[in-house]
Formats: sequence, C-alpha cells, structure tokens
Amino acid sequence: MTLALLPLGMIAIYQTYSVIDEADRLSRVAILARAEQAALAERELLQRTNGAAEALSAVTLPLRDQPDVCNAMMSSFVAEQSAYSFAGLVDPDGRIVCSSSGGQGSIANTPIFKRALSRRAPTYGVGRNLDGSDGFELSLTLPVDTEGGTVGYLVLAIPNRLTSSFFTDDWRLEGIRFATINEQGEILSASEPLSQAGLILPQTSERRDLMARSGETFFAVSNSGEKRFFAVSDIIPGQIAVVGSWPATQAKVATGAGGWVFTLAFPVLMWLAGMGVGVFGLHRLVIRHLSDLRTAMRRYALGEREQAQLELTNPPREFAEAQQSFNRMVLILSKAEERREIDLREKTILLREIHHRVKNNLQLIASIMNMQARAARSDEARTVLAQLQRRVRGLAAIHRSLNTNPDVTTVDAAELITALAREVAAMSQGSDEAVTIETKLERVPLNQDDAVNLSMLVAEALTNAARYAAATEDGRRVVQVYFEVEQGGFCRLEIHNALDPRCGVAHEERHFTSGLGAQLIKAFVAQLNGEAKTTETKTKFTYEVIFPHSDDTAAERLAEQKGVDDDADLRHTG
Repeated sequence: MTLALLPLGMIAIYQTYSVIDEADRLSRVAILARAEQAALAERELLQRTNGAAEALSAVTLPLRDQPDVCNAMMSSFVAEQSAYSFAGLVDPDGRIVCSSSGGQGSIANTPIFKRALSRRAPTYGVGRNLDGSDGFELSLTLPVDTEGGTVGYLVLAIPNRLTSSFFTDDWRLEGIRFATINEQGEILSASEPLSQAGLILPQTSERRDLMARSGETFFAVSNSGEKRFFAVSDIIPGQIAVVGSWPATQAKVATGAGGWVFTLAFPVLMWLAGMGVGVFGLHRLVIRHLSDLRTAMRRYALGEREQAQLELTNPPREFAEAQQSFNRMVLILSKAEERREIDLREKTILLREIHHRVKNNLQLIASIMNMQARAARSDEARTVLAQLQRRVRGLAAIHRSLNTNPDVTTVDAAELITALAREVAAMSQGSDEAVTIETKLERVPLNQDDAVNLSMLVAEALTNAARYAAATEDGRRVVQVYFEVEQGGFCRLEIHNALDPRCGVAHEERHFTSGLGAQLIKAFVAQLNGEAKTTETKTKFTYEVIFPHSDDTAAERLAEQKGVDDDADLRHTG
C-alpha cells in the first residue's frame, strides 16, 4: 500500500513544486514590474528629454553662427520647460557655442563629454551643474550629425532634485530602495542621496555588469553588508537601467523563498499521513485479525483446546466468515479427537484385558503342568513337564508385561529378562544346585514378536547355563546375563557361566548342537534375524546373540552381512 501511495505522493510533490516555481516566477515578475513602475516617471522624462534634444538641436544648429539668437532660444526653452535646468550647444572640441545661461566656456574635460566623444551616441551622466550653480544634475549629451559627420553636441540637464522625487516615500515605508545607472554603472538617480546611493547596490567587481543582468531578480549582499533582493530592468535599453532593492525577509515572502520547504512538506506530510492511515487501517482491518487467526491456529496445533474458539473484534465480513469456518472446524476436529480418544481408551482396555486373560490362562496351564509333574512317576516325565512349564511361564511373563506396561504395544526387555531370570533361579532353589543369576540390563522397548522370541531364547539359554554352571571360589553357582543396544541399532545378549574342568560334560551339549532345546534356540535366533556364537575357555562358557532392534535399516544391514558370509562359505566349500 505504501508503494501504491508513493507515485501519488511523487506526483503531488512534483505538481506542488511546479506551482511553487510558477508562483515564484510570477512573484519575481511582479517585483520586476514594481521596479519598472517606480522608474516609469523617470523613463518618460528621459524619453521626452531625448526628443527635446533632437528637436532643439535641429532648431539651434543653423544659429550656431548667431550666438545671441541661439542663447535667447536656449533661455526661452529652459524657462518654458521646468524639467530642465540647462540647455546648450557644444562644438566637437567641447567649447560651448550657446547656452541657456548665456555664458561661454568649455566642457571638454568633463567625464560625460569624454564618454560622449568616445561613444558617439546619446550619453547620460551625472555631474556638477553646468550653469555654474552648486549641485549635481543629470545631463544628456546628444551628438548633432550632418552629412559631413558630427558637427556638435546638444546638452540638456535635469536637476537632481527632480529625478530623486520620482521615488516617493511610499516605497521607503516598505523598505524598498531604487537607483538608476547608465551603461558604465554610474548612478544617475536614487531614492537615497547620491553620496549614499552606492550602498544599496549589490556587491560586484564591476558595477557596469549590472546592465547585463537586466530583466533578472536575485538575492545578493549589498555594499552596506545587508542581504537584499534585487531586480534590474531597462529604462532605456542599453543606456539606463533601474535597480530595485528589497529587504531579504520581505522579498522571501513575496517570492515564496523560505516557504517552499513548508509548501513542499505539505504533500509529503499528506503522503505520510495517508501511509499512516493506510497502515493503521490495514492493521485494524486485516493484520490484527490475521494475527489472532494465526495465534488461534498455533494454540490449537500445540494442543491447547481450552480456548480454541476464535473471537475477533469487529471483523469485516470476510474475516467473520473465516472465524465462523475456523470455529466450526475446531468443533468438528475436537469431537473427532474425543471420539478417537474414547476408541483408543476402549482399545487399550480391551488389549490389556486380553493380555490379562491370556496370562491367567497360561499360568493356569503352567499350574496344571506342575500338578501333573508332581503326579508323574518317572524322572523323565517330570523333566519334560518342567521344561514345558518353564516355557509357558515365559510366555505368561510377556503378557504380564504387556498388561502392566502403559504402552501395550511394546515390552521392556530388561523387565522381561529379569522376570525370566527370577523364574529360572526360583526353579533351582531348595536343591544342592541352586543358581544365582546376576543381570546387567539396558531398558530397551521390543515389539511383541521380538519379545516372544527373546523370552523363549533367554529361557532356554538360561536353563542350559544354570544346568552346566560350576561353582566359583566362594562356592556359589553364578550365571551372568548382559543385554544392551550397540551403535547401529543392534541388540547384544550375553550369558556367562563358570565351567568345571573336571566335569565330563560333552562339548556338543554345552554348545546347543543337539536336543530339542538346541533346535528351539536356533529357531528363536532365526526369528530374531540374529546371529549366535559360543565362546568357551577352561573356566568360562559364553553364549552371545546379536540381533537388530526393531529397525528396518539394521535388519537390512544384518541380512546383507549374512549374505556375504554365506557367499564366502560357498566359495570356501567349492
């Protein structure tokens, strides 16, 4: 949304900047017009002066040989035209031929006349009064040309008091100052006394350069050290220009300088406000509802069912529908979970009841076998029944473990082996060949198939170990049982018993190579996908079985290893 508002903000800034720039341009034009308006009366006077000089030169030129008549005509002209203080005809050498004052003399050494000789064009300048009185005046020196060239110059002078009166006190009250300059940068007239007029002009290396900036407005530091706003405009193109000088603070208000920052800031603030409103609206209408929905979904996924219902505050219609759908989904899933938990609890109860009944039935069968063994007359029959009874009790131990274990799908190997060891040890008690079974077992969960095979295997192996266990130095007959899980997911079972070198037990019997027990042990090892090996020394017999835990990867590795061993055996046999 912010990116969507950005182009609108940029367009607004551009348009505002264009309006400000145009307003600034119009303000500068207006200030320039005020400068021209202030010099309007002086322009009209200078234009009349130029026309009067041309007309007067045409009348007096034929009279240059009649000084008295020419003087009279000049005096009459100045008397009738109050705007002029002096009129005179000067020859090319600067000698006054005739004048309104009637005097003779020369102006050859005046700066104005020298500049007029070099320019050979109408020249305006300020100098001392030509009639000999004290003061300064603005004069026009106009070349008088004939077919033969310049034959003289017509000079008209305007008193300084007249030109200064054009800049009224109304301008002064506003802090505005004016001055007119010629092409040489010489001040012709000013709103200030001529001695102070230079202070209101801008600092520049060459004052004549101001003529080149005619039609411009600019800020600069005046000769008085004050920052002011200046406007330069032509009065007589190429000859005279007026320079208006405004206080900088007043000019900035007029031209818009200093206020453009705040003006441009307005659309920026509007854009930022729009973004703020958009973000606030987006958060209020969308983000906070999405956050509440996400939080409710997370709580439900983590199992928090107490406050699973979603309650949004003043949601839009779309989120209200989403809230209704979520709450309906939560209700349906909660009911499904309750139904599943009930079914699972009932299934668990049924499984435990089944294992309990099977355990009771197996114990009943074992008890019947025990009664039958006591009634048997031959030792062989009692031995067979005792072995069967032991095997049945081993199966009963599995079902007892499944009945008492919270996880009815697995059997703890440590508990199973401990129960079997207790059964075998109990069977040997009360006789001269009592056996003590020491265990070091790791708690490993087994599935039911592996548990059945392991229990039958351990029962047969323990019975065999107890039968052939020899007494140690302290007189005890000890059988040691170890069970652990190795790296790679393989289970290791080891059964140790001491041997009596003096006992004449056949090697084959100790190594489970014959008899029903040996066949059962091999079958159980095969069912476990394991490998069995025996190790015998003079004083110790060890039976070891390695089989994979309930892990498909371990089973595959063991099967591959057995396949390699079988291939090696076939190659060796061949």
